[in-house]
Amino acid sequence: MNRLLAGTLMGWASLLIGTQDLSAQQAVPAPARVIIVFDASGSMYGQVAGGVKIDIAKKVVSDIIGTIDPAMELGLIAYGHRKKGDCEDIELLVPPQAGSSVAILKAVAGLEPKGKTPLTASVIQAAKHLKFEESKASVILVSDGVETCDKDPCMVATELESLGIDFTCHVIGFDLKAGESSGLECLAKKTGGMYLAAQDASTLKTSLETAMKQVAKPVTTLVVEARKSSGGPMLEGVSFQVFAEGSGENAISSGGGGRWSVELPKAGRYTLSARFGGKGIELEAILKEGETVTKEVVFAETGLKASAYATEGGPAFEKDVYWEILSTAADAEGKREQLAFSYEARPFLKMAPGKYLLKAVRGDASASMDIEVTEGAAQEVKIILGSGNLKLSAASAEGQEPFTKDVAWEILSPADAEGQRKKVTFSYEARPTITLPSGKWLVTVAHGDARGQKEVEVKAGETLDVLVIMGSGRARLAVVMEEGGTPVAKDVAWDILGEADAEGNRKKVAFSYEAQPTLSLAAGKYLVQAQVGNATGTTTIEIEAGKTVERTLVLGAGRLKLSASAAEGGTPIANELSWEILGRPDAEGNRQKMAYSYEAQPTLNLPAGKYIAEVKWGSATLRKDVEVAAGKLVEVPVVLNAGTLAVTAHMGEGADPAATDLAWEILAEPNAEGERKNVGFSYDAQPKFRVTAGKYLISLKRGGTSVTQEVDVPAGKLTSQKVILNAGMLQLSSGTPGGWEIFGPQDAEGNRKQLFYSYDASIKVAVPAGKVLVVRKENDKKAEKELEVKANTLSELTLDAK
Repeated sequence: MNRLLAGTLMGWASLLIGTQDLSAQQAVPAPARVIIVFDASGSMYGQVAGGVKIDIAKKVVSDIIGTIDPAMELGLIAYGHRKKGDCEDIELLVPPQAGSSVAILKAVAGLEPKGKTPLTASVIQAAKHLKFEESKASVILVSDGVETCDKDPCMVATELESLGIDFTCHVIGFDLKAGESSGLECLAKKTGGMYLAAQDASTLKTSLETAMKQVAKPVTTLVVEARKSSGGPMLEGVSFQVFAEGSGENAISSGGGGRWSVELPKAGRYTLSARFGGKGIELEAILKEGETVTKEVVFAETGLKASAYATEGGPAFEKDVYWEILSTAADAEGKREQLAFSYEARPFLKMAPGKYLLKAVRGDASASMDIEVTEGAAQEVKIILGSGNLKLSAASAEGQEPFTKDVAWEILSPADAEGQRKKVTFSYEARPTITLPSGKWLVTVAHGDARGQKEVEVKAGETLDVLVIMGSGRARLAVVMEEGGTPVAKDVAWDILGEADAEGNRKKVAFSYEAQPTLSLAAGKYLVQAQVGNATGTTTIEIEAGKTVERTLVLGAGRLKLSASAAEGGTPIANELSWEILGRPDAEGNRQKMAYSYEAQPTLNLPAGKYIAEVKWGSATLRKDVEVAAGKLVEVPVVLNAGTLAVTAHMGEGADPAATDLAWEILAEPNAEGERKNVGFSYDAQPKFRVTAGKYLISLKRGGTSVTQEVDVPAGKLTSQKVILNAGMLQLSSGTPGGWEIFGPQDAEGNRKQLFYSYDASIKVAVPAGKVLVVRKENDKKAEKELEVKANTLSELTLDAK
């Protein structure tokens, strides 16, 4: 059917506006929860247009982070930034939380590319930190390479999508070569995310902005990819039209290219029409609200139908098979070009006639064969993997029900000659079925911080049930500020330490930032540490297999709420405050810093006791004795008896404020020895100083002129002070080498004071109004000129040393 586009790009704009109007009428959604997974592997030191990839990525993240909604619960994970060759080098740098922009900027700035690319495990960790099994969660992965740690991102995508409440992974492939993006594209598509390709700073920024917008406010999006073979290179020059159900011949949008996306007005059923070289293809797409769906359109006529089997004569696999079609010829490094791929179990792979290598992968079992695609009907091809299955489950103790969540499995190869085992696959399902080549394997499992393992043997075509007994129990923890108090509901940090060694050291075996965590631990004795703000507490627990220990720590702590005003009865100061809480003095009279904050009105958690609260506002400082009571909130308002001094410099009466080359000092009243303390300095044009109420001396220098002026600053008020320099500007130039000296008028004894000197060929400098002597000299050559400088006036002079 030949359909034409009814709308234009203008229609897109109205469509978007309509979507925004509709969402404005709905209830305000909960803030988005997202973790950015940042590639800091060694390859990020590579060059692209615009510079080094890591530098470009850092700048792009920095530019975008400051523009996001501060309510978004944003976190950051990086991989490959600490060690070379380590697939475990994954670190949660910033937990997902509102207002995390500053922490993320600091963390990103410190990343140095070093190691491998465990991108799949990084996405899994991000999902778990977001509690994707309990609530909506999104991950944005930025990567410049393929997985290098023996994991398949597409297989994991299926698992994450099935386990998650609403899990989405948007993927940005940065400077990926042909054939490198298939796993990443699949990861995005299977989780309802976007795959976005970036080659330089501009496209990386656009891609990250697109992903962030989709996370913050998901829109229903259809992505179309046109290819000349299944999973093969993109085919450019294709025209697309999209029709809503019931719209008849009127398309709601159209476009062209190879990869094309359109934001749709609502969820529902749509028809996609694609045309290329006189051939048309139509297919249906059903989208949910806010979902991204990617559809592939393949224009090849011939191909093959592939199926994979564990053993000859057995049933064909119906899921979890990955197929690749590769070129028969390898390059200089032995690599074959990927020409097509599919994650369907029994795909129809459309390919042009020719000879190829077909490869099938299921779990960690794989097989390949040479094939030839011919003209005519699709050929049927069978591949035998020689694989078996492990059906895994784990329990805390004999007789206990197997775990149903929070389980991590790894399968290790047989030990080599040096006793080393290679990690071959993994799963985060509680009770997974894993396909492996026949042979012996080591199964390891983690539930929380408890570990277990078991040797197994896989036989082709058979499924082996494996139950691992962990010998573990649980600790259910809570913390209260006082005996009998209500458990603290947020901002708690827990550390679980093992038994002390011969030197009294304890190893950290677990941690949590949940307020009331339930931790799975191996049977044994532990030291539990809890921290709420600056208050800490410890207790010991003993874990028994199959049992749960409940423990509530009493911190004996309270909360201290601080505020400061400039004067009695004034409004609390809103910014530029710094606080320190000092403990009791030691034997030498020194006080330990117990807490600090740069918030204007912080609330601090502290152990019960007496402290000194010190607040600074500019140079205004005050100390106050405070006492914290367990379980209580103590509010402490502080009166600084301070004001603000705002100063401007003027070359003469009635002149505009000077804007450059200013040096300010604010000096307190002289002490008993006549010395004045410097309480503030600035090189700004119009600075503001926060000072204790009282009298001060303003000292100002500009070029060769300086003045002082007294001022009285009252508490709680803004004092604006003009400082008149009574000076003019002197612009000097010379055609000969040498230096400049500028002297003031002669005193009673005929001496002149040097005001300024410079070795530049030309200068522009402020000097006091009145007569000045200008000298230009170089070795024994010299020229001088006396001239009159007027206030707020520019005087020009050219002088050559002769």
